[in-house]
Amino acid sequence: MESIRLRVDRVDVRQSDDELTLILGAAGVHVMMIRLRYDGWVDEVMNPAGEVASGPGAFTLIGRELRLEFGLQSATTLGFPRDCRLHLDVDDDAIRRARAALLEILQCACFVVDTAEGRITS
Repeated sequence: MESIRLRVDRVDVRQSDDELTLILGAAGVHVMMIRLRYDGWVDEVMNPAGEVASGPGAFTLIGRELRLEFGLQSATTLGFPRDCRLHLDVDDDAIRRARAALLEILQCACFVVDTAEGRITS
């Protein structure tokens, strides 16, 4: 499985009546948006070009390393590797916001996440 490691220096979480979106950016550009559309509880990922595909089947957030495991079709559509790794070069508060958003958005995905209370898995 191919892999790539992207650097992220900005985490933004936006919520509306219709969706919850985690925006990961670097150098003022969106690297990836991960969102949950409440209508149907659909999770999806958007790349910088605006292409949308199903969210990852699994994710890991340990320390500042986020790993997303995409299916072949999603990876191809998005132009990301199936094993997409992101280094979150952000403060602890941003890590907490990203973790909370990921746990809500990707509820159906398998996960391993570090929290202040310890490591949790699905």
